[in-house]
Amino acid sequence: MRKKSEKPPKEKPVTPVEEEGPKSAEDYVCTGNLEHDFTELCARMELVEAPIVTLRHQAVIPSGLFDEMESLTASDVSSAPPMKDQISFFRPSVQMELENDDPKSVKAVYIRGWMIDQRYIFILQKCLPALSLLHTVNLWNVGLTETTFTAFIAVLRQCINLKSVVLDGNPIPRQPYHLLLSEDSLFQHVTLRNNKIDDAGAKLIGEALSTTKKCNRNLLTLNLSYNHITDVGAAHIADGLRLNRTLLWLTLAYNQIGDRGAIKIAEVLSPFALTHQEVVERRLLLLDSHERQRSPISSRRPESKSDRSSSHLGSGTNLDKLEKSAKSGRNTSKKKDKVEKGLKEQPILDRPIASVTQMLLKKEEARMGKRGSIASDLRISKTKVTRSGKDKRNIGQEHEQFVEFLHPLVEFAEHRAGQIQLSGNICLLSLNLTHNRITETGLKSLLMMVRTQIQNAKLSHDGRSTGGLLRLAVAKNIFPPACETYTQLHDLMLTRDPVTKHRVVCSPMPSHSDPPPQS
Repeated sequence: MRKKSEKPPKEKPVTPVEEEGPKSAEDYVCTGNLEHDFTELCARMELVEAPIVTLRHQAVIPSGLFDEMESLTASDVSSAPPMKDQISFFRPSVQMELENDDPKSVKAVYIRGWMIDQRYIFILQKCLPALSLLHTVNLWNVGLTETTFTAFIAVLRQCINLKSVVLDGNPIPRQPYHLLLSEDSLFQHVTLRNNKIDDAGAKLIGEALSTTKKCNRNLLTLNLSYNHITDVGAAHIADGLRLNRTLLWLTLAYNQIGDRGAIKIAEVLSPFALTHQEVVERRLLLLDSHERQRSPISSRRPESKSDRSSSHLGSGTNLDKLEKSAKSGRNTSKKKDKVEKGLKEQPILDRPIASVTQMLLKKEEARMGKRGSIASDLRISKTKVTRSGKDKRNIGQEHEQFVEFLHPLVEFAEHRAGQIQLSGNICLLSLNLTHNRITETGLKSLLMMVRTQIQNAKLSHDGRSTGGLLRLAVAKNIFPPACETYTQLHDLMLTRDPVTKHRVVCSPMPSHSDPPPQS
């Protein structure tokens, strides 16, 4: 008991803790854990019934079913969910694949069958760039619009290791799919199935593959199956293959391509003549390459179009003097020597293009001090030609600036019937034209193209032919399966297919000619 004189201790007033305001989604810094980051961002944006983040269950595909499932990608086959997850299976979800057990090692993201709007685009913009191991993004039937598609492309370009993009089942009226194939795009595998791409969209895709001014140098595979591409669209894609030397695998199955489209594609994969615009661009490229070699590095400056035109004007007088000296002294050896000397001094633009290419190659071989080809001494990358460290120390500065990129127009060309012909696109290895409208007429063009590629193919060190198609699928068109042209083409491609093997389902049964086993 306290005395009366004592006063009770004063209680300190409890100051109420100020409640923090709602956390902003813009201030959130992602950790690389997709499940945690996605859930936290959905909570900060107060999304009702937010999608869940789960692991993707993959099914094991038997090797014998590969041919039957060739038109499907690995992302289309998934095993049934476990019994305990059957209820949550039908909820919107973000499926992910991990490199290992670490939740921060997400390598693939799949979103399938639910609408993605601007809110989820913002969330993906925060989450996906934080995934350092992400190499595949698969969006199937998510209702992309032109606005969300453009914003999503900007998100994908922030993912530094992203290689594969699958946007199946997302038809957009204006068909902006060519933005995935731009010159600065780093995507290597693009799938655009079932997007209602017509001839207008195919034209944009063909222009994105290559023109005389630009070219996609990273795309390896392109899947355009289940669309509305006709002969006109196939011709546009064939034009994109003229100067593209990177694409290896192209699928145009389940479209409306007929004989004219097949013939156009076959012409591009065979030796073809350059157009007037391509000839002009070829001469300019050879001229620029020659001027970069002649001029010292310190005095090299980017030339304008006016500088190029002025250099063309001064070439006519030298050519006239050269022709007069050649006419007056055809029979004497001294005048022939003068003509040869004048040809060496003649501007490179006025010389035959085949001789220009040979001159550049011979000059580089002489500098390297070898008689072999330059390709064996150089390492050609996607952006520039580099050499080994030992060669770099021995070669001057002029050699380091030899060629930034080996443009297809400066390849070796032949003059035939007044035209300049390139060897054609022999970099495409696989072409799928199944389930179209090709008759035996288009099939004959494809057969002739394959024979031409085999005839012009070079032999490697192990004796195998290099260059040209290795797989060509043309089944399920409107020609009879028993026609002779298809049989010849099928037998011819079997000898070129490097993955064709005799599959043995079970142990071989003894034939009737073999003696019965003795007991």
